[in-house]
Amino acid sequence: MDCIETSTPLSQPTASAPLPSMREEARRLLALAAPIIGTMVSAMLLGFTDFVMVSWLGTEATAAISPGTMLLYSVLCLGMGCANSVQTFSAQALGRGRREEAAAYAWQPLYIALFFTLLTYPVSRLMPVLWEWVGHAPAVRAQEIAYTQVIIWCTPLAITCIGLEGFFNGLQRPKVALASVATAVLFNVAANYVLIFGKLGLPALGIAGAAYATLISWSIRLVMLATVFLSTEFRGEYRSGRSWRPDWGRLGGILRIGGPTGVQWSLDVSSWFVFLTCLIGTFGTVTLAASNAALQLMHVSFMAALGIGSAVNSLVGHAIGQGRHDLAVLRARVGLLLCGGYMSSVGLVFLLGRHHLIGLLCDDPEVMAIGAGILIWAAAFQMFDAVGITYVHALRGAGDTRWPAILVAICNWGVFIGGGFLVTYIWPSLGYHGPWMMCTLYIVLIGVALWRRFERGEWRKIELFKGGPSPAPAELIDVPSAVCDVEQVGAGA
Repeated sequence: MDCIETSTPLSQPTASAPLPSMREEARRLLALAAPIIGTMVSAMLLGFTDFVMVSWLGTEATAAISPGTMLLYSVLCLGMGCANSVQTFSAQALGRGRREEAAAYAWQPLYIALFFTLLTYPVSRLMPVLWEWVGHAPAVRAQEIAYTQVIIWCTPLAITCIGLEGFFNGLQRPKVALASVATAVLFNVAANYVLIFGKLGLPALGIAGAAYATLISWSIRLVMLATVFLSTEFRGEYRSGRSWRPDWGRLGGILRIGGPTGVQWSLDVSSWFVFLTCLIGTFGTVTLAASNAALQLMHVSFMAALGIGSAVNSLVGHAIGQGRHDLAVLRARVGLLLCGGYMSSVGLVFLLGRHHLIGLLCDDPEVMAIGAGILIWAAAFQMFDAVGITYVHALRGAGDTRWPAILVAICNWGVFIGGGFLVTYIWPSLGYHGPWMMCTLYIVLIGVALWRRFERGEWRKIELFKGGPSPAPAELIDVPSAVCDVEQVGAGA
């Protein structure tokens, strides 16, 4: 398959091997992160194109799409978080030279997806009741119902895709996921145009057309990932076709490590859903639309950062699989330097170009003025967001997921949401600045706490697999040439 990288042997370091330089690890991380960032940015474009093309339908549609998307991910993240743990198992299995284990874990999210399929229909039928309870303006509520009743069917497809992407990223072959997402984005743009506005003889479906286009795009993404996973190369090297049956031991491991991540993601996204719909929504449709526009711009920052974080996850997990805890620490710190440098730069752009940036998404003067104010807060928390993203992924690579989930639950609902409502009640004169101020405080606290957790080293006691790395024949580990050829990457930079 064209989207599978060629492999170059890289000697597996022993636990006593000297540490590489930070420059060498930075090159390695960037080489692995680049296609993962491409995947994350492409995934962001999937939602961004929906947002932009739906915004052409008017302010009500613009106000409806982000809350609808966040509601989807509040449900979806429970399964996606579990599926994402395949990356940790895959990376550590690679470090130990146990390739078959990586493929065996990649199958298990399929059974999680089947469980969520059973829930999708009743959840979709409850959407009118939910949005009636939220209480947005009738025109906005109608758009929210039309969108979410369709988009919720993406859930089982997305869970399976995330499991397969975790498998490929853990093996340090991220171009497979990149190819699938890039193809899905190109299809989504065309399908949005046809289905939203009624082209090629089809009826105009409005905001529901964007949901149908996304649903089909996820299907294309899944077919491409599954085709590579079951290709001759992977069936031979990883025996990916042999371990399709449910394995309760491996499924239990995924739920044990990925379950807290799923809860963490769900709490995080659902808190943003409550923040937008029940808190920001009280300030009116214009403020809600401005917040949605600002969030779309923030995707440019944190999606690329999540790509770096995912690379940190793989490389930290690989180092731990080799028994190299010192190397895992070095890789996390290098990840922070890269992620922090990027997000701080984006924060500066937010601060200096806030009016022009909001103007790219909306020409309503009121929306532009409020959105520019929100970007000031976004600029303030960028560096702390980088710290949190880096270290939550480093902890995830080590299998330390329960403590971060508890931390997020406390800070999400105690500081972000509880504090947001409190400051709005006590100082209503602050307007929308009050909730966004508490959002900034929440991100600062999360970043500092995750950094301290990793540096304290509790993760060193976690063992995902019994026994040490495989002996001598696995001493040479195939790592993608995109990762190994660090000298060429450095020269190109």
